[in-house]
Amino acid sequence: MNELSDLARIRDEELAGQASGAGARALLASITAEDPVPERVRPSRRRARRVLVSVMATAVLVAAALIGPSILNGRGSATSYASTELDIVQEGGEWVARIKDPYAEAEKYTEGFDAVGLNVKVQVVPASPSRAGKMLQAGMGGGAIGERMSTDSEPGGCDGGQPGCVLVIKLPIGFKGEAWVKLGRPAEPGEAYDLPGRANAEGEMLEGIKVSGRTVGEVRVEARARGVSTVLQVIRPHANYEGYAIRPGEPAPEVGNDWYVWEAESVRPGVVRLLVTKEHLPKNPVYGDAEPRVG
Repeated sequence: MNELSDLARIRDEELAGQASGAGARALLASITAEDPVPERVRPSRRRARRVLVSVMATAVLVAAALIGPSILNGRGSATSYASTELDIVQEGGEWVARIKDPYAEAEKYTEGFDAVGLNVKVQVVPASPSRAGKMLQAGMGGGAIGERMSTDSEPGGCDGGQPGCVLVIKLPIGFKGEAWVKLGRPAEPGEAYDLPGRANAEGEMLEGIKVSGRTVGEVRVEARARGVSTVLQVIRPHANYEGYAIRPGEPAPEVGNDWYVWEAESVRPGVVRLLVTKEHLPKNPVYGDAEPRVG
């Protein structure tokens, strides 16, 4: 039952042309704190208007209490929030948000952050299999100097997207800036991934295949054996081979099978992109000295 249904109902004709009944007198006594009008006295039109205004004001206050502070004050002022998808609490001088369902609609997360007065926008974007259920990117802006945002998972070191693994976002209490987070979800058939993943990581199309430093021809053969198509991206390594550059719009040279592959990225289901150079390099420019293990 709606709580507003408990309020007394009163119509214009009852106020303007009929004697006050016991219900009307009780309503008047509770709202206006005035003495009840004797039954034989008809209320004046001024009195009727005053009663109606009082009734409407009371209804507005009741409705406001039911809706909550998030409507009246813009953003909410709650000190905690809990739902199936998201819990937010204050711990040790920080807001701690725990994302329990990384595949929920983005609006569910927005609702929770709004309730506690935080401007955090969550995007749920298509991701390759090894990145689905994980926090892909996070950032902040517009806050006070020294304010920081941190991300983690619980239990510590667990793999996002796995049962029992919770993604964690931490912001300082009193944070007034903006923050944003990208969560990965499984892509639909043919849907491009928002951010590419390592194509030879666990669960990916080239899982377990070594690609770094091998020739384009060698990697293509293994990709075709798995029914995977390849596209090529020429990269320009930095002088110290710590990083690389890509020049959009530059005509692509004719890449031969004797060129070298330094990374394979999952682009969309069934397609990987090979990052290549003509020369064999002293070290992998994609990772420098911190090249990850295969798979």
